[in-house]
Amino acid sequence: MRMRPSEISNVMSTAASQYGLISHRQALCCGLDDTRIHRLLRRREWVCALPDVYAVRPLSAGTGSSRSADGIRLRRAVKAAQLALGPAAVASGPTAARLWGIQGLPRWNGREVHIALPAPCGGGADLPGVRTSTLLVGRHEADRKDRLRITSPGRTLRDTVPTVDRATAVALMDSALYRGLLTWRELLAQPPLNACRPGAEASEAWWGLADPRASTPLETRIRLLCTDAGLPPDDLYPQELAEGGGPVPGRPVRAPLWWRKGALIVDPVGAVPPRLQEELEAARPSATVLRPTWDDLARPGALTGAVAAVVAAGAGP
Repeated sequence: MRMRPSEISNVMSTAASQYGLISHRQALCCGLDDTRIHRLLRRREWVCALPDVYAVRPLSAGTGSSRSADGIRLRRAVKAAQLALGPAAVASGPTAARLWGIQGLPRWNGREVHIALPAPCGGGADLPGVRTSTLLVGRHEADRKDRLRITSPGRTLRDTVPTVDRATAVALMDSALYRGLLTWRELLAQPPLNACRPGAEASEAWWGLADPRASTPLETRIRLLCTDAGLPPDDLYPQELAEGGGPVPGRPVRAPLWWRKGALIVDPVGAVPPRLQEELEAARPSATVLRPTWDDLARPGALTGAVAAVVAAGAGP
């Protein structure tokens, strides 16, 4: 027995707001019974995404770039987990960071999502592709984005920072600040709330290294690398770089990382749009401009050596 038009309409309307997904309970509420649900699954008209959660239509094609397609798959995976685990399930940690658009993490592996679930709810540990934590998320620490329940930016960082290395942690904090997801004061309020959690003590000093001016993770990592080598930049994105300290005609031209000694500009790939690179060089024609890439991070000594050479030459005898 096929679905009646009213049932089809109810199912598709429900799934449309859930990335093409519907739960078993919702399907029953739409007028279906277990027999018809099982028949749809046998015919592969529906596909089981998680236990008692079904994909009733495929992901839409033409999602643009592979990264945007990853974003849709991630949101669908999170929605499936939340339908399976119930209303207390909240996307958290690295998954929440990716949903907020906070940069700095490796590309999503397409297989695992992180969900916070209060201990009494239980039952989530065995779901394939779902890593659950039994951490209580207060009402003020939860938010909604893209029709998903998700931890707030501050709570997201607090859950993620102790689980990653320093460079990744600072890149995440820089990105959250740069995107205006939280203020500097809100960021610095997070470490005390992490007391006694694994990794909290080791990561406590990292929070003060964040800088809201950093626009890319590569820029953050180069800043930390040079600082660790005793070569901290004098400024990030200074407002004026024209020769003689005068204003640049038109809009200000700003450099990501700037060293006064040697007049050195480090412009990590992706930090300044290509159309502004000529303006950047014209603002300080006597400056040395280095444009490191991600590959250069594999040779940190060469990168810091290049910076040191320019700075030393500018320092004079």
